[in-house]
Amino acid sequence: MGFYSSKKVEQKINKNNTTMRKFNRKVTFSFLALVVVSSYVLPGFISPALAADFNEGSQPYSTLRVSNYTANPGCSTCWDNNSVSADVDDVVSLGVFVNNTSSETANSTKVSIESDVASDGESVDFTVEIWASNADPISDTVTVNVSGGNVDSVDHVSTSVRDNFGDTKSFSGSEDSVMTSSGIGLGNILPGRDNSRIVVVRIEIVGDGNDDDNNGDDPQVTTRNAEDIDDNSAMLVCDVEAGDADTDVWFEWGEDNDDLDEDTSKVNVDANDNDTVEKTITGLDEDTKYYFRCLAEDDDGNEDTGSIKSFTTDEDGGSDSNANEPDVVTLPATGVSNTSATLRGEVDPNGDDTDAWFEWGTSRTNLNRTTSSQDMGDGSRDVSFSANISGLSADTTYYFRAMAENGEGEDQGSILSFRTTSPIVNVVTRFVDVFRTVEVAPEPEVEALIITLNANTRDVDRREIDYTVSYDNRTGLTLTDVVLTVPMPSELDFISSDPRESLNRDGELVFNIGTVRPGEQDSFLIETELANGVDANDEIRFVANVGYNDNSRVRKIVEVIDESTFGELSTAGGFTAAMIDAFRGLFTNPLLWIILFVLLVTFAVRYMLAAKDKRTNVLV
Repeated sequence: MGFYSSKKVEQKINKNNTTMRKFNRKVTFSFLALVVVSSYVLPGFISPALAADFNEGSQPYSTLRVSNYTANPGCSTCWDNNSVSADVDDVVSLGVFVNNTSSETANSTKVSIESDVASDGESVDFTVEIWASNADPISDTVTVNVSGGNVDSVDHVSTSVRDNFGDTKSFSGSEDSVMTSSGIGLGNILPGRDNSRIVVVRIEIVGDGNDDDNNGDDPQVTTRNAEDIDDNSAMLVCDVEAGDADTDVWFEWGEDNDDLDEDTSKVNVDANDNDTVEKTITGLDEDTKYYFRCLAEDDDGNEDTGSIKSFTTDEDGGSDSNANEPDVVTLPATGVSNTSATLRGEVDPNGDDTDAWFEWGTSRTNLNRTTSSQDMGDGSRDVSFSANISGLSADTTYYFRAMAENGEGEDQGSILSFRTTSPIVNVVTRFVDVFRTVEVAPEPEVEALIITLNANTRDVDRREIDYTVSYDNRTGLTLTDVVLTVPMPSELDFISSDPRESLNRDGELVFNIGTVRPGEQDSFLIETELANGVDANDEIRFVANVGYNDNSRVRKIVEVIDESTFGELSTAGGFTAAMIDAFRGLFTNPLLWIILFVLLVTFAVRYMLAAKDKRTNVLV
């Protein structure tokens, strides 16, 4: 016979259906397994995008602004976003705004400025570039239109950095390195306007002046950079063009550029003579910034004043012999207690094997103790280092600075200070249940300020965690100088807080509560999200400290701790959080789309085969 029996056909179809069901189950489980595994494995093979960015969106300032400092010294409303006019020998100020507008820390942030003098000598373009190790560079340009002569070049005068609150901040590299491609280092900049930086660079326009005012017979002076700078002395330099009368030349100098309260003796320059005047000043303080300018007056009463320049003692003074000496910066101390502290610094070895250490003591002028020397290598990038010091006295101010030395020379950072805390007693540590707020009864007559900590997931898909710190004053006393501090764990990225934090210093949130009266209650909401690379099952240790003074002479601190994982905090438990974490990014991963396409083709083939078997059964 040319036909199968009905029974044999039915057996064949059942066998095919069984095979396809097994195939379907295998493909389905393989797909789920592949998706979960890929979500963990693929990030290791696909390079992540740069995380941080600068000055995105609407900003309070342009990235680069310019003003004529000679014409408008100290003017806060004279900045222009595009251009400014200046004469030869004027000093202009460049203002650089650096704001990390991402949710990630901008690591090893740098700023550099490049100048470009026009071929006709009538203008100078200044271009700033801001970048970080994990952020693409941004740039901006302003123009200085020069009148009263032709510009030949520009001279760096000074560089300063301040934060959003106007406080001076340290930076790595020499002041004039901002005019090089390597730039100055601002360190790590946290997200948010409160952590922004403003870099102010003052530059002198150098060139040949026109004789438009028929003052060719008057004296002309140009302040030059200081030379032979030592720890207690420096040589001030000035170029002089005497007019048709004998001219006296001298320098004004001091530690405040708005109050040059010291004068040098005068040097006489003969009429119609061009000369360079040099005066050495002594008795200076080490590691201190000074300002100076050159002045001239001839026998006919005609005067001229040069621009203000600056120098810092303990620097090389511009000699090329020590071009590869290390650049070291002192950073604020952390972990300050009543008996110990951690000193911090950054150093750029500048390509030469470098050692770094700290000098410290109880007097700014007598840093008579040192930490052990640390080998910082011979790279050409900023390297952080630190040292723990202990055995300190309580309620005492200590001074310290970072030091570095290599075969090309030695560098000293600025002198900073910290004050140890009062002896701490009655420290209460509470581990809080991660699923509900737990209020621990106060210890009678010892601790009656109740601090509670509650943690919960606000948005599981976005991996966000809210922490609420609450206090209840049951002491019957008025508490003063109450401060809540929260060191942010490395597993979390800070989003915002309500009320807003008073200070965010290197990842530690500070809330200055002030005075808390008997019976007063309040709470603080801190919104966070899991940092990149943190798994849902990684443990997070969140600590909150509340310090205060009561009617005793000893400051007290209450500490509460939440130790949990994101999975434990999620409503459905650890497995649900893990699955959410596994599928996070599914629809933004191009490779997973390819996998999904292949599986769809496979199911289509399977459907066609099943339909063909069904038609065979009908024919039979």
